[in-house]
Amino acid sequence: MSDIVWTTINDHLEAAPNSCEYINNFLETLQFCGLQQFNNIKNEFNRILDLAICNENEQVLVDACSDPFVPEDPHHKALSITFTIIDLKPLRPLTRLVYSYNRADYTVINDEICNIDWLSILSCGSVEEAVIKFYDVIYKIRDNHIAQRTGYTGQYPPWYSGALSKAIKEKFKFHKKYKKYGNLCDKATFELLRERVKRLEKQCYDSYMSRIENSLHTNPKAFWSFIKNKRKGSSFPSTMNYLGNSSSSGDEISNLFSSYFHSTFLQPEPDQNADGGTVDDATPNIADVSSIEITEDAVHKLLSSIDPNKSAGPDDLPAIFLIKCSKSLSVPIATLFRRSLAEGVVPVIWKSAFISPIHKKGPKNQVDNYRPISKLCLVAKVFERIVYNEVYVSLKLTFNHQQHGFLRHRSTVSNLVLLNEFISKEMESNNNVDAIYTDYSKAFDRIDHKMLLKKLLMAGIRGDLYRWFSSYICNRTQAVVLNGYKSLWTDILSGVPQGSLLGPLLFVIFINDIDTCFRYSDFLLFADDMKVFRVVNDSLDCSLLQDDLDRVEQYCRHNKLDINVSKCFSITFSRKRNIYLNSYKLNHQSISNCSEIRDLGVTMDSKLIFDTHVQTIVKKSYKALGFLIRSCKNFKMMKSIKILYCSLVRSNLEYASQVWNPLYNVYISQIESIQRKFIKYLGYKFRIPKGQYEFMCNKFHLLPLYIRRDAADIAFILKIAQNKIDCPDLLGKINILAPDRQMRQKTILHVPVVHTNYRQNSFLLRASRSFNSLTREYPGLDLFVSNPKMAYFCLTDKFSSKFVK
Repeated sequence: MSDIVWTTINDHLEAAPNSCEYINNFLETLQFCGLQQFNNIKNEFNRILDLAICNENEQVLVDACSDPFVPEDPHHKALSITFTIIDLKPLRPLTRLVYSYNRADYTVINDEICNIDWLSILSCGSVEEAVIKFYDVIYKIRDNHIAQRTGYTGQYPPWYSGALSKAIKEKFKFHKKYKKYGNLCDKATFELLRERVKRLEKQCYDSYMSRIENSLHTNPKAFWSFIKNKRKGSSFPSTMNYLGNSSSSGDEISNLFSSYFHSTFLQPEPDQNADGGTVDDATPNIADVSSIEITEDAVHKLLSSIDPNKSAGPDDLPAIFLIKCSKSLSVPIATLFRRSLAEGVVPVIWKSAFISPIHKKGPKNQVDNYRPISKLCLVAKVFERIVYNEVYVSLKLTFNHQQHGFLRHRSTVSNLVLLNEFISKEMESNNNVDAIYTDYSKAFDRIDHKMLLKKLLMAGIRGDLYRWFSSYICNRTQAVVLNGYKSLWTDILSGVPQGSLLGPLLFVIFINDIDTCFRYSDFLLFADDMKVFRVVNDSLDCSLLQDDLDRVEQYCRHNKLDINVSKCFSITFSRKRNIYLNSYKLNHQSISNCSEIRDLGVTMDSKLIFDTHVQTIVKKSYKALGFLIRSCKNFKMMKSIKILYCSLVRSNLEYASQVWNPLYNVYISQIESIQRKFIKYLGYKFRIPKGQYEFMCNKFHLLPLYIRRDAADIAFILKIAQNKIDCPDLLGKINILAPDRQMRQKTILHVPVVHTNYRQNSFLLRASRSFNSLTREYPGLDLFVSNPKMAYFCLTDKFSSKFVK
């Protein structure tokens, strides 16, 4: 297979597309088994014949051998392969006492909470003291009525039963006796116990897998936890490294993580305007919100709607306790909420967060390969939900329509569709489009608190609510918690609270004025991911785009946002043969130019072919399908396997399909090959006779993927028309057909005539044609009334009717 072209992409080798079927089968097998090729050393004939294949991505290095033992074959260079095996022995969890909340008598607990005179207890002192009294009372009730037990930290796998673990201990006891005394009777007993352990182990594992599979309906958390542990594992290595320091103690490891996460914060600078500004500093705004009304009924409704699987935060009150006691707790909690808003003070415990490290990539024993996930008190999150709902409604009309992140009824798909429509329309007119993709360094962690407070004031936050936000943002603390170990508490010096409901909203407010930078270019945002673009056909257009980038640079400097120029890229979208590549700068550094870029999960290429994106999602889906088949070996229910396929595999093949839905059969076949392989696996596992692909799709109740993409197009255009997607720019591009004469066929949407395939296949034109075609067969499908799910029902019915005799 010397025709395979191996190229280095993101620090690993990937094979370029090939026309040979047997080569593609080999490459698909590598992806299916989760393997990668690492040899890029060519022989004397400029070919690669020897492959170094491994399932590890980070620790394999292949070089040419400088001193081979024997004379080299010209076809096969001597290779020096270096790989590092890291001992990832898991960190043993800390044994601790936990409360048995599931076994508590909540009738007695609720009666005792209701009999307490909360008004007299919570009306004295400051709100901070009132919160401390509240928790003291609740903790005392909990200690009196809820038993404690030792948390499970056993050494055996979860499917081991008591009888099995006892048999294992007996087996080792007789094995030790035989080795010591050589008694044949002890040997016979050991062999008998060994057979019994093997039999019990198989029975216990089969029973465990059956419980896991059946728990999909009764306890889905257990099912998905099993799958998650199969994919990535959840344990931390017993030895971690950071900045040359190594630690094997749980407490020291948690402090290493705390030091790393604390290093990302922006050090505050002394400023005389410590309160962030005054009302006189603020410019007039259409929003003005200064107070929030809180009722016991609203608190009760939110407490009872908490996800029961949520764990406790720093206040040690889990979701199940708050749900079971939601009615009785609503009175004291609502009282504390009202006092907090009136006094403009957020209690310290509600500003504290537990941090859980989540592995991103690279070796698991390196602290800087993790990212933080915050876990707040659930009571504080209920409070934030009330404030969020009021503030969002008040400020909704002030948000930029270019911002698609953290706002209701907007998404990555609406962002990408807008960009794609702009580019395809300009390319149809034979124009070039230059786009600049920017990247900020730790944007959420490095927001200056004083500047954020000033922008809240300018946005229309006034009075007690402004004072409450001043307390909410500042003087927050966090501690890293892993496997029962907890680090020292550290101050959060900058940034918006992560893991909270208000944090993303505060970030959107902070960068809401970035539109003042753009006079000549368009831009789109998804949280901190920004792309700036405009038509560039000559040097003047290029200079206008650079002017806008210069204003962005000044804006970031003024707002203390760090642009990571090394991760900023420019790309020119054009179908012309000869393209003039323009050069742009940020912070006096040239921005790298590329022909492909990953934008919100979709690989955009300069010609809008999306061939690279199709290859990427096919490779990723083959890998996920291989994991699914290996993990489902012991599953016996077709439904559970199909659910896993739809969640782990098909979701990769359908994300943002409105943007990249392919026109050509070569790409459609590549995508359908994943589902073909899965259906073949189902037929083999459940002994179902083979048939044609579409017939088997209907038999297993799985629509072909090309039909599902059409349904997604129609559903998306229905959501736009019905304002279920809040994107006025897209709504303005939908044209209703108003014919000047009687038409033979019912046509709702106007589809303009275009002359290129890529414009013809753009979302709005493609979706409009599909919608018009479907309404002719199903007249009940209405653009402004019908549920978007009707698109899937209609196309499913149309597909199934082909197989009805």
